[in-house]
Amino acid sequence: MREYKLAINGNDYTVAITSVTDEEVVAEVNGETHVVAIHEIRNLRTPLGSAVLPGPTTSAASGATGASGSPAGGVTLAKPWMIVAPIPGHIIELCVSEGEKVLAGQKLLVLEAMKLENAITTLKGGVVKKIMVSEGDAVTHGQNMIEIG
Repeated sequence: MREYKLAINGNDYTVAITSVTDEEVVAEVNGETHVVAIHEIRNLRTPLGSAVLPGPTTSAASGATGASGSPAGGVTLAKPWMIVAPIPGHIIELCVSEGEKVLAGQKLLVLEAMKLENAITTLKGGVVKKIMVSEGDAVTHGQNMIEIG
């Protein structure tokens, strides 16, 4: 478990994330436990062959969209796009296979990092073109894992 010393709008907070599931996050904020319900999880990725456009961003923690109202602050995902590892860790479960059609928000794999399981999902639907990782593989930050077209 990690402890974070944060300053938000000039106020100091000590935050420790004690558990994360697909449904909720349990966090201790200044010694007080909070259970935060997760309504939606989004992973922001840069599509292959295109750049991230400047502008408002989507908060992965809150699921809120940017001012444009679209995921990733107005970034249009051109096909194909790549799902990359957001943090270093180990693949503990692959939830899709090559050739499978996937829907927006669908869980693609589970990545264990810092003893927490992280469900990695897709921003929008498509077909799984290539899977570049296997269960048990160690991945580094930014490593290509799944191509969706």
